[in-house]
Amino acid sequence: MLPVPSKARRWPRPLRYLHHYTIVSFALLVASGLALYLPFVHRFMIPYIPFVYRLHILLGLVFAVTLFVPFVRVLPKGRRLSKWDWTLPVLLGSPIVATGIMLWWLTVFPAGMRSRAFAWHGWLTACLGTWILIHAFLKVTGIRPQSRLLYERVDWERRRFLVSLATGALGALVLTAIDPAAWLRGLRSASKAGSTGPPPGVQTFPAYYTVVNGYPEIDAAAYRLVVDGDVERPLSLTYAELRALPAVHETQNFQCVTGWSVPNVRWKGVHLSQLAILAKPRSGVRYVHFYSGDGVYTECLRLSEAFDPTVLLAYEMDGAPLLREQGYPLRLVVPKMYGYKSIKWVVRVSFSAEPITGYWEHFGYPTEAYFGSR
Repeated sequence: MLPVPSKARRWPRPLRYLHHYTIVSFALLVASGLALYLPFVHRFMIPYIPFVYRLHILLGLVFAVTLFVPFVRVLPKGRRLSKWDWTLPVLLGSPIVATGIMLWWLTVFPAGMRSRAFAWHGWLTACLGTWILIHAFLKVTGIRPQSRLLYERVDWERRRFLVSLATGALGALVLTAIDPAAWLRGLRSASKAGSTGPPPGVQTFPAYYTVVNGYPEIDAAAYRLVVDGDVERPLSLTYAELRALPAVHETQNFQCVTGWSVPNVRWKGVHLSQLAILAKPRSGVRYVHFYSGDGVYTECLRLSEAFDPTVLLAYEMDGAPLLREQGYPLRLVVPKMYGYKSIKWVVRVSFSAEPITGYWEHFGYPTEAYFGSR
């Protein structure tokens, strides 16, 4: 390793500002993305999540714009660049932006593609973050690798920039459409055979959120689903009685408001109309309230929304009883809306003429949480 000469000619000020801004914006993107995704961070950031989400989108858009600046900005003549100093940010940054757009535009890209885009979005971000740390270390310490492979300097060419940009963007499409990493997940699943976790064939979600400290433990033998409110016959149903009701099956995509999705989830449970037949809501009922066993989470649907054919109270997922973190023993599933409407650990369903404000709606999330309503 050789020290970098201290009197190297400096880059023009606008390019230096752009360079520093890109690094700072990427760091903010990583921080806001982790706040949205990591359950233990997410729980403490609950009042600020809507703002963090909008900030993450804004930073992503500006980061995308900075990737194109080298295409329109003429660099100083005679200045040669370290190939990896600009190739890697473009090569990794463009698929990060592409996968981010896939997660943002829910109605454009299929759920399976978005599910893979979420995973690659994180992995590529980790790769670019690692490179930025290495780059910063080399600059701060003044160390320059002697290897030509690591520190080859090249002339600036727009053609070279376009090749890197196109390679990254097309790579994102290949990774999300073909999913070449599927065999790695298969090997990982095989290595976990016989260990604790979901039964074979049960999909795992990227994250299992809770608004309290941990997941509620509910004993199925002692469980009761209370159905009350403005009804003629209030009910208290055991878990066995719920499972004895006519079952419905739905295969639907699950979409979290934070961006990730899980395609083709197979749910089994009870339609809300079955509870209405037993409890007999009065004519003035317009809403259905849902209460979680965590003692905090609530949700509300219009009666017409609750009676949608795809909406159900599920007790099985992918052919097996719900996992504890998935809402065992009973959860609401609202496939046409973001996942925060699908309240977990349901212990009470109440019919009413008036709405209540759901948990997340208190913090600014839309009550009508259909896709694209954020």
